[in-house]
Amino acid sequence: MSSGVRELRVWQESVALAGDVVRAARSGVRRETRVVSDALMETALAVGSHIADGYARPTSQEQRESWLAAKRALLRLESHLAVARHADLIPAGSYTELTARAGQASRLLTGYVVYLDRQIAEEAERSGAHSRGAPGPVIPGSFGARG
Repeated sequence: MSSGVRELRVWQESVALAGDVVRAARSGVRRETRVVSDALMETALAVGSHIADGYARPTSQEQRESWLAAKRALLRLESHLAVARHADLIPAGSYTELTARAGQASRLLTGYVVYLDRQIAEEAERSGAHSRGAPGPVIPGSFGARG
């Protein structure tokens, strides 16, 4: 994995959140509740994976799709955490801390998605201007360059 994704605060938050979820869920794992603990841990891991996948995508639209998948995983994680709390699989203090961290990661992701939405709108506007015959940017040395 490139060092670039490691510099994203949202990725850092999601990795830290996943580590905390694994620690909290691991302490309460019992044979009869293993399926809940496993789902909780897998969902927490999925958030960071979706963010890394989005970071690696070449287009703004593809990045947006991956980061929306990360947001959906965060919502699933919050639901899994609520179930685990109600089943007494994680303590109340851990639940409060984990949901606060999930909220922080969600806010960061929302910021990235809003940024991508603006980029996508600007790209669509530029391509619309090109299709209406408006002159586009000329890159020196490119095929068909004016100059």
